[in-house]
Amino acid sequence: MKLIPKKAQKVSSWTGGTTTELIIFPENSSVAEQNFDYRISTAQVLAEKSEFTFFPNYERKLAILDGKLMVQHNQSEWYQLNSGEQTEFKGVWETRSEGQVVDFNVIYNDKYHSTINWVNHLSLTDFNQGNEVIGIYCLNGAIQLNDILLEKGDFINANGDVRSVHTSEDALCIKVIIEKL
Repeated sequence: MKLIPKKAQKVSSWTGGTTTELIIFPENSSVAEQNFDYRISTAQVLAEKSEFTFFPNYERKLAILDGKLMVQHNQSEWYQLNSGEQTEFKGVWETRSEGQVVDFNVIYNDKYHSTINWVNHLSLTDFNQGNEVIGIYCLNGAIQLNDILLEKGDFINANGDVRSVHTSEDALCIKVIIEKL
């Protein structure tokens, strides 16, 4: 298991706001070079209108943590994503958005598949030891895995021996599963 506390997360700017990288694999890969297998991040979209970065050969999942976002792919019909909703799309699509939000992103190549779930209570059954990468992002409250405490904004790559799980009553997290195909 590897904890990435909020204060240690890498924040960078882009034309529409800021992005916070939670994890990238392999660790020495780069978003700019697009030589990664998968990346999990959050973003604060500050611009009223923005265009998504072009990521050929990647799939994308986007979940809205706060706010409302209008989204359009390849000049099709616009659709709205509200807080707590998610969408998926191809990184090769021309994707535009309108709205200021905080979002959660997973980008992965064709060797992987990903799911995103909002979870109020975690248990030992949430953690498998197969071909999966399990990431937990704490949105509210506190979550303890073994002796590691996650608080709001913390992320953990929860691969490894999870022997105990405790969540506070007000806990809310995002559980990401990335499976190697």
